[in-house]
Amino acid sequence: MCIADYSFIKRWVFSVNHKDIGILYLIFGCFFRIIDTLLSFFMRFELSIPGETYILFNYLSYNYFFINKKIITYFHLYKLHLV
Repeated sequence: MCIADYSFIKRWVFSVNHKDIGILYLIFGCFFRIIDTLLSFFMRFELSIPGETYILFNYLSYNYFFINKKIITYFHLYKLHLV
């Protein structure tokens, strides 16, 4: 395959056009907002009944979800929308 087959991907990944970069920020922000909402839902569902585990298997899984949610929230809210 030659590089001409990847012209669509090349346009979006290596773009310096401000309009394309703005669209990429919007797509990136929406995608991670969905992931952030799902992680929040799983954490709240897990904590809804004390002593029961539904989705997460132990406290390490909960810590993993918690840390990833905070990292995604940081990049979503503070880095993308305040640029």
